[in-house]
Amino acid sequence: MGIEPRKMAPALALVFTVGLHAPAGSQTRDTLPGALPPDPARDAFLDETARHLVLGARAARDSARLDIDSYTALIRERMSVDGPTLRRHQPWVNGERAVRVRWSRTEPDVVHVLGARLRQLGVAPADTEFFPGLRTERFAVDPLEDPFRFGLLFAGANEADVNVHSPLQADSERYYQFRSGDTITVGLGGDEVVRAVAVTAIPRYRHIRLLSAMLWIDPDTFGVARVAYRLAKKIDTELQWQVRRGGRWRPGLRVLGGDVGHEASADSLDSPPGIFDRLMNGVVNQSMPGLEMDISTVVADYGLWERRHWLPRSVTWRGHIAVIEGISATAPPIDPTVPITFDWTLAIEDIRERGATSTAGTPATADEALQLWSEEGDSIGREPESEDPAETVTIIPADREALTTSDLLPPSIREDDRGMDDATLAAIASDLHAIGIGAGDNAYETPSPWTFAPPGKALRLLRYNPVERMSVGTRLRGDFEWGSAELTARIGTAGLDAPDVNLTLRRDQPRLRMLVSFYRALRSGDPGDRGTGSPGLYAAGDPADFHWAHGASVRLLPRSNEKQWPTFRLLAERHLDIATDTRLDRLGAGASWRPWWGAFDYGSIGGGGRISVQGLVGDNPHVRAVAEAALTVPLPARMSLGMQAGMAQVWGEPASQDLVSIGGTGNWLRGHSGAVRASRIRMARLDLQRPVRFVRLSVFGDWASAAGEDFYAAGIGIAYLDGLFRLDMARGFQRGNRTGGPEAVVRFHLLDSAFF
Repeated sequence: MGIEPRKMAPALALVFTVGLHAPAGSQTRDTLPGALPPDPARDAFLDETARHLVLGARAARDSARLDIDSYTALIRERMSVDGPTLRRHQPWVNGERAVRVRWSRTEPDVVHVLGARLRQLGVAPADTEFFPGLRTERFAVDPLEDPFRFGLLFAGANEADVNVHSPLQADSERYYQFRSGDTITVGLGGDEVVRAVAVTAIPRYRHIRLLSAMLWIDPDTFGVARVAYRLAKKIDTELQWQVRRGGRWRPGLRVLGGDVGHEASADSLDSPPGIFDRLMNGVVNQSMPGLEMDISTVVADYGLWERRHWLPRSVTWRGHIAVIEGISATAPPIDPTVPITFDWTLAIEDIRERGATSTAGTPATADEALQLWSEEGDSIGREPESEDPAETVTIIPADREALTTSDLLPPSIREDDRGMDDATLAAIASDLHAIGIGAGDNAYETPSPWTFAPPGKALRLLRYNPVERMSVGTRLRGDFEWGSAELTARIGTAGLDAPDVNLTLRRDQPRLRMLVSFYRALRSGDPGDRGTGSPGLYAAGDPADFHWAHGASVRLLPRSNEKQWPTFRLLAERHLDIATDTRLDRLGAGASWRPWWGAFDYGSIGGGGRISVQGLVGDNPHVRAVAEAALTVPLPARMSLGMQAGMAQVWGEPASQDLVSIGGTGNWLRGHSGAVRASRIRMARLDLQRPVRFVRLSVFGDWASAAGEDFYAAGIGIAYLDGLFRLDMARGFQRGNRTGGPEAVVRFHLLDSAFF
């Protein structure tokens, strides 16, 4: 179960839907090749210790289920989804939930919701509301549920839909090879520890239904003390946008033919898509950038309860959704990424072994639990009369408002991260990333690593500027074991000039990404958030404000879900001034840092900014620096005041295209007919906002100083998703009898990734 779509803004619902549901869809409809190695068991175990431990753990789990009749436990779950803004990084959604569970081997499980709180920044006017939860108890309450399903239980999938091949299943030799490792000490909670042997599960080929995994197994009891894993392949080419399915509007994503983000009947899924459905889905798919979803690290820890029963103790889940197209030499230094974090903890309250009597005060049956925990007016999910042990009966108290303030709720992940520390998770992620692929890869047919967006069909590659006029783009992308390669070309309609071409090779490491690019790229002098001067979807101004850059660059970026670290760039370029046909040969280096520290709710202060420096030697050597800072301050009546100030300056012997410009894009100055260029620019901005449903209404004022002149503007706007997108109507003003420069006019500006 996800957050109710009617309470979410459509764009947020799309992204959040992927985070909650994409893995399930991929497992539902996808099928693995039918061919098998001649004798999979012969080469599955790479040493005798691995064989002994894996087969022992498999047998121990099969027999241990009969030792427990029932137990009760308190489960606390937390989740956080961060926004993908390029300037201001705050969580979009935080949710916490606490439930009491009675699990039984022969009866339906009973779940009593004790607390549930959801906070959505910039989307809903209320700070908190009821959180329906991710229903982790469906798997958590079964003490012997396969630990490798924890990565997918957050997807809200039915058990029958979860079809990942587990390293502990009976025929796992078909899909994995196993190698033993070091003996380590694993904490069981408190002061208890156990000496466990590490076993690595190596997938035989890259597929979203296989895992790269590590198991730590107690050699005395064959209990699994900890498992850690990630998907053997990121979900990328399998993702497809859709807005209509089965003749109805169903916004979301499809994964390999499986519907994601909604519940649909079988007949609607099997209905062939109509012409209008195919047209709308095609337009959206060609307009939206390609995405990837990665479950990068899942760690499940087990405890030895009463020194007899290995039961789950905690789970930490880390993943992200990211844009994977358009990563180039002129793209933003940090690509739009949505980090997703889940964790839950389980505290056993009572265990009843087979044949034993119940502890006083603990419900002995499912009916007793239902009567003891429910009150009149409570909502009862599923059929209480069911005798199917696979069923779950959920009790939600009638007073949902009280649930949002329950003392049993855990603190949000943002406020108090009590889960596994980042250093330990990073080390585990690095080990998982290094596992690789085992023998048998060549025996299976794998999907093509190449994707192609033909000219004209890829609507997302259309753009307009005064140099190219309308340009039509095409893109070829390949995904490989070492990383990815992307070739993009844009052909302008203004003349027969050579196209804008970019070839980027990308290599991802657990802590770092490296991009190597070769390009002929159109650039502008805009000091705005893009920083590198690449024109966006629409850029106005004079052709003299643009120049061509031919060259190569190396960029070092933080990992995809990290947003607080600097980026670095080395380059060798030849610049061609469009107005004068002047050629400049340069070598250079640059760095950029975009920190943001902000609390979750409307009543807290947030602040951050951007600092970038680039130096070039050769023709017209110079140093260019941009610094800007922003602060948001809460005001009464749920209003907030945003304050921004910035300065851009060029030192040395800059050519005309090396100067900074404002006014054309609206990033630093709105309400003027064109851009103004100078070696030094200063700016300030005030923005008063108030949330109305899922948007914020804004009243703003701008000031900028360039080339010895002052520029002013004021206007109104609408900010969506806390500044991810905003539309402004600005009126420019001028003081005195200024001559030359852009005119003060009434103008609309469509901005993205604003501070507020």
